Amino acid sequence: MEQCVTREGFNGPFSILYFRTPPTDEFDAAVTSLPDFCPAQPIPEQPLHRRHVPAHALRPAGNFLTGRKTLFINDDVHLGAIKPADKPDRFFSNADGDELYFVTHGSGLVESVYGLLPFRKHDYLLIPKSTPYRIHMDEGDASLLVFEGRPHLGIPGQYRNKYGQLTDYAPYSHRDFRLPTELLTFDPAKHGNAPFELVVKMSDRLTVHRYQHFPLDVVGWDGCVYPFAFNIHDFQPITGMVHQPPTTHTTFAGQGFVVCSFVPRMVDFHEKAVPCPYGHASVDMDEIMYYVEGNFTSRKGIKPESISLHPQGVPHGPHPGTYERSIGAKRTEELAVMCDTYKPFRMTTLADAIEDKDYHKSWVNRDGKSSWLSR
Repeated sequence: MEQCVTREGFNGPFSILYFRTPPTDEFDAAVTSLPDFCPAQPIPEQPLHRRHVPAHALRPAGNFLTGRKTLFINDDVHLGAIKPADKPDRFFSNADGDELYFVTHGSGLVESVYGLLPFRKHDYLLIPKSTPYRIHMDEGDASLLVFEGRPHLGIPGQYRNKYGQLTDYAPYSHRDFRLPTELLTFDPAKHGNAPFELVVKMSDRLTVHRYQHFPLDVVGWDGCVYPFAFNIHDFQPITGMVHQPPTTHTTFAGQGFVVCSFVPRMVDFHEKAVPCPYGHASVDMDEIMYYVEGNFTSRKGIKPESISLHPQGVPHGPHPGTYERSIGAKRTEELAVMCDTYKPFRMTTLADAIEDKDYHKSWVNRDGKSSWLSR
């Protein structure tokens, strides 16, 4: 059976998949839920101040689906973290939007209707909306960050020419993106026996669809909709004589938000430049920063897998002392993922439970005095 997967009705990109058994042949559907993932529970009150959620405090549990934890939400993007410890069983399809994973630790394989996609540490994984898939992690520690773009998340339009090809001034080329390597073949030892289950997310609700046949049994496909992997170290940063704004690090974009990559790079090379980022009040956007590894120039008390939220409405900037320490630096070795969004983020009850409640006071001492007062 030929199935046409289309975006924006029939006006956007599409792929055609060829199934041995029609994917419409389910025999049962039932509502389910996964606590801390779907439906997500925002906290009832959220005072306006800078926040730090140490995602490294989350313990390994579940698999790519059952271990998924939603931490921040708005109408355009949901952000969560996963520390999978178990093997996957059911497949998953997100009909609410495209998904973007960042692999902080670990390696593995994505199984989807488009085939097998191997991935490694520090890869981004883009899973198109409504793609049935599951993620296998190799042995060892594993940690993933995940964005759900509602309804879209992909390559920014400014990086494409009018023909759709990536431009020469984009921060990556088409050669940097890795596609599925081979088709998925049904194996009873790996996939079990009927009934087969596919969990579908739509309107922030989960439904389990059951089949008597293996629902990902595809003999071929072609088109422009498919999952891919991109390693953050292949991102080509832009540097200048003076400090460049975070916008230059944009890697992916969705409706009302962007995802940026901060990679090891040369810093500002003007003789009087201060490489540490300038303080600013982004009065129209919330900023989330996910720290991966390296030396975080502007922050103290931050560890790998920390997530900071600097909301619109209040200014933020480097911690005291970080300006001075940055003078004379030639490079930064930081590795981080950022998300800027126009609509304010709401924390979930899970994020609230692990939040560092004193982070917003870390610019002053216990008496509320600033180190800038003597200047």
